Amino acid sequence: MAQQKSILISDVFSQEALLSLQAEKKFDVRRAVQPDLTDTDLENVNALVIRSRTQVDDSLFKRAPKLQLIVTSTSGFDHIDLQCAQTWGVTVMHTPEAHVQSAVEMTWALMMACQRPLLEAHKQVKSGLWQRDLLQGHELFQKTLGIFGYGRIGRRVAKIAQAFEMKVHVYDPYVDEIEFAKNPLVERMSFEETLKTSDIITFHVPKTLETNKMISASEFEFMKRGLILINTSRGSVIDEGPLVIALRQGWVRACGLDVFEKEPLPRTSKLLQFPQVVLSPHLGAKTAEAFRQSSQEAAQKVRDFFRDGSTSDTLPPKEAWYLAPKKKLD
Repeated sequence: MAQQKSILISDVFSQEALLSLQAEKKFDVRRAVQPDLTDTDLENVNALVIRSRTQVDDSLFKRAPKLQLIVTSTSGFDHIDLQCAQTWGVTVMHTPEAHVQSAVEMTWALMMACQRPLLEAHKQVKSGLWQRDLLQGHELFQKTLGIFGYGRIGRRVAKIAQAFEMKVHVYDPYVDEIEFAKNPLVERMSFEETLKTSDIITFHVPKTLETNKMISASEFEFMKRGLILINTSRGSVIDEGPLVIALRQGWVRACGLDVFEKEPLPRTSKLLQFPQVVLSPHLGAKTAEAFRQSSQEAAQKVRDFFRDGSTSDTLPPKEAWYLAPKKKLD
């Protein structure tokens, strides 16, 4: 009988997916006590199933001499040194489809909370107040939505926007015209045009050198006044210092942020001073459905890999935005 493959799960994982792996006689499935893995955890492991709390770098590979596979049950992969993985000959996969709907719905939840003062209304009623004149909001109907990034999430956000009869402007230099042609109601724009024409801007881009501080002081200077910013992608996309200035100046009317330059958000952050800023602790993928699906997809990838070497959603990505990031403007 062939020797069992040692599978180590380092973070939260659905019970259903765990049992499906444990049912495989060829697997010895273990759970780590914590996401920071010890030498003992890694000594004989053949496959790691992780989430973003497990940092994968050269040190980890040195301590895991038998490691063949890493599957991260996340769409992002900032926590993995992919160059090191290639050097060590370790296959890496992720689960980019599992969190799409969750992230899309989080985007719209933040957008609605910025357009209608729901948080303040809730506080009022709970405290016994009924000051409706102080709670006037704004409609989404026929507003212009600017989307930065027209991938899995951006496309679905655009589709929902059309139910509100919003105009949709999109900036994404890496998506070809064929993809845009699938939705003729979406208008492709340049970086500057999207900033200047949008009432609401939402970001759905990966973390790269190109998207780092994509929105900084110079961008705030010429973007449309009084707009709303929504970010459920990566905290590094928006330079928080200039954002604070833009909020004080009224250039940005409201802001919905699920991600930040530093997480957890420091108690000293000036973003906490603004009632028009809606904050959440990186909940974009935090739904029961996304958790279950990402766990199941990760388990299936492990099974496929050790059955016949099959891979899917491998890292690093093969897309142009990853292979050749150059500049953020057209």
